[in-house]
Amino acid sequence: MTLLFGWDWKVRKMRKKWDRLREKTLKEKDPLRERLLKKLDNIENNLRILEEQKLGRVDRARITKTVEIELEEAAAMLEEGKAEEGVYR
Repeated sequence: MTLLFGWDWKVRKMRKKWDRLREKTLKEKDPLRERLLKKLDNIENNLRILEEQKLGRVDRARITKTVEIELEEAAAMLEEGKAEEGVYR
């Protein structure tokens, strides 16, 4: 049951989203690609902490919320970059 409703499920879901964003980022051009890869590397460090370390409830919730917000920012940057690329073609 913890796989469906626990923290492991949430972390796994965030890792999957991170992985998809990284794959899309690797297909992008250089200036946008560099910024996104740096941001995704920072997110990965937090995900690694969530996956590997035993944390208290408050710390785990704080890091989880930070990762969720940063993933949304990275996705928005990627979409914005694609929109700008379409304008310049």
